[in-house]
Amino acid sequence: MKPMISSLSAFAAIVVLAIPHASALSCAEQAADLQTRQVKAQKIAEARLALVEEVEAAGDAWDDVEIHRLASEGHAETADEAKAVYEGLKADLFEKEVSLQDMVVSLNQDVAAYNESCAKDQS
Repeated sequence: MKPMISSLSAFAAIVVLAIPHASALSCAEQAADLQTRQVKAQKIAEARLALVEEVEAAGDAWDDVEIHRLASEGHAETADEAKAVYEGLKADLFEKEVSLQDMVVSLNQDVAAYNESCAKDQS
């Protein structure tokens, strides 16, 4: 029952910068906002990676107590509590993963707009 948490390469996708409503901002404003959004995405990616470690540790803890479930009612309660902690952390991880993926998709879409309008001006 050891959990397998596969890490998506969302962090690698964060290298690409982007900006919302690109046409409403000057290229200099867009560039500044790009940096801010990239830092925010990197922080979320780092927090997600830390949560992966917590989920794996909680899964290991649950696995350790689950094997004693049938020994007594107290052991079963301990296993249920450990499973609840593990499941809660997994849900948090999933939520953070979805949020990060949404952010990266938005960044990638916005960088295309930035490149289309501002990168051409600089060449």
